[in-house]
Formats: sequence, structure tokens, C-alpha cells
Amino acid sequence: MKIAVLLGGISPERNISLLSGRAAVFALREKGHTVVAIDPMRGAGEPLTDDELHSAMAREVTADELRAFDPAKLLECIASPLFDGVDAAFILLHGKYGEDGYVQSLLDLRGIPYTGSTMVASATAMDKGLSKVLFQSAGIPTAPWVNLTHDQFDDEGLFESILREMPGRLVVKPNDQGSTVGMTIVDEPDVESLQTAVRLAGAFTESVMIEAYIPGRELTVAVLGDEALPVIEIVPKEGYYDFENKYVKGKTEYHCPADISDVVEEHVKNLAVAAHSVLACRAYSRVDFRLTDEGMPFCLEVNTIPGFTATSLVPMAAKASGTEFPELCEEILRQSGIEI
Repeated sequence: MKIAVLLGGISPERNISLLSGRAAVFALREKGHTVVAIDPMRGAGEPLTDDELHSAMAREVTADELRAFDPAKLLECIASPLFDGVDAAFILLHGKYGEDGYVQSLLDLRGIPYTGSTMVASATAMDKGLSKVLFQSAGIPTAPWVNLTHDQFDDEGLFESILREMPGRLVVKPNDQGSTVGMTIVDEPDVESLQTAVRLAGAFTESVMIEAYIPGRELTVAVLGDEALPVIEIVPKEGYYDFENKYVKGKTEYHCPADISDVVEEHVKNLAVAAHSVLACRAYSRVDFRLTDEGMPFCLEVNTIPGFTATSLVPMAAKASGTEFPELCEEILRQSGIEI
């Protein structure tokens, strides 16, 4: 079949998406499919060549690059002849205009089947605050939080109230980004440090989340179909799991399966499937948790298009359960309702 792998795109996670897409392109070709690599950043331009795919690197997008991104290119791309004769789209666009329902809605209008969650589920999962409301409704523990809009950034009285209600370390992040873009952990928060962190996050979003920091271990669970794969523990060698620790080789250790009790493992897996389900996710996702020293898991978020290089966490969990990367790519197509 002819598959268009969508990669790159116009979000701060563009360069990570190029790496994810590159891995899928070559894996799907290995399985005998005709695969084209399409970058919406180019609009209706030519697909990426193999040389361009090989030259992709994991680096943060600069502020100048971010300002130059044009969302209209996404519409131009999906409406173009690039998709003539395409049987399915394998979406590996991370972050804004890829993971938030925009590209899914355009593909729906074009009548092209695609991998992963639908437009509504993608948009819901990308909204961290809305996701948390749904987690609470389903009895899934999540950290206390508050969301702020730009018109609240200078309200010192509001920040003082937040500090009283959520004493201790705080996590500040954009409400609708991934890869820790714009995120700060404020160790000893006061009004000034909290406002600084909020303004940093606000450069990437219209809504900023302030969340209570949950001390403990970092776990993640991939969900494939309706099944939780082995739990992974993420252990950065220094600091927290930021952009550098995520994407620079050797900066972080991964324990798969995680060294946790059978009871905790089963509980975390059940919560992961519940979080995936309550957001109406489809095919696959990755659910992130913090696990306290007392063994209490708190769900942070659900990633509907998580990192997807051959060494990323979802492929790592799949391999631990006996599924190699090329087979995983095809299984995601099947779980998305696409006949191979």
C-alpha cells in the first residue's frame, strides 16, 4: 500500500518529529510498502528525500524558526496532489498543528485514513487541563493544578493565592505542548519566580498550567489497542527529564520493565488504559506518571503521538513484549482501522 508519513511540521517539536518519521519511513519500506515522507512545512512542495531524512538532527527549534512557521502550509499540504493515490497517512507530527486535531480534521475532510487518535480525541488529549478534568471524573489520580491565560500573568494577588493553595515545588508548562517545551520546575517558588516561569511558558501557548510537583519516580506506559505494554521507568542522570535528557544519548537511563512490585505494576497499567480510554484515544498512546515513595501513581498526561524513533519509549516497550519496530508500525495501522 502507499503510505504518506507526515513528519517535521510547524511546531517547536519539529526536529524530533523528523527523527520519528524517518524511523517509520524506513521500517514501513522494510515491510514492503511504498512510502513517501511529507513535511507540511513545505506546503505543496516535494516530499523529503532520503538524504534529507538522514540529515535530521534532534535539536531545539530556534525562536526565529518558530516565528517563521506558517500554519497555512498545513492546509496547502493536505489539499495538494501530494496525497493523490495515498492509501493511508502515518502521522508523526508532534505538538501543535500535528497532535492537536488540526491535521486529523484536514485528513478527515480529504477522506484519507490516518493512524492514531481522531480529531476530537487528539484535541482533548493535547489540552492538559481538560485531560485532567476527565482524569478526575474517571477516578484517575492527578496532581493539583490551575490554568492561567495571558491577561492573568500580571495579577500578583492571584499568584499569591496559588502559592498558598499549592505550597512547595511547582511545575509550570504550556497547556498544549510536549517535549518539555517551555517547562520550568520552580524549586522555591515566590511571586517573582512563578511569574517568570509563567511568562516563559506563555511564549508557546495561550494557556499556561501551574501544577503541584509530585516527588518520586517517573514512569511511562505505552498503550497499544486496549492493552498496556511493560512499564518503563525514566531515570535522568542529572536534573529532570527535560529536552536535553530526552534526546541526547546517554543522558538518561530507561528500565524496562520498571523495577516495581507486581501490585503497583498492575495498578499503573490499569490507570494507563483508563486514561487512554477516558480521552477516547485510538490505536496507541503513551501515558506518563509520577510514582510517590508510598507507591501512589499520579497521571500527568496522555501523549497521542509520542516519540517514535526505533529507540523511543513506545517502541522500547513493544520490543520488551516481543514486537519489533517494523511490526509495531504495521500494528498501529491495523489498530487505527486501516487494512494492510
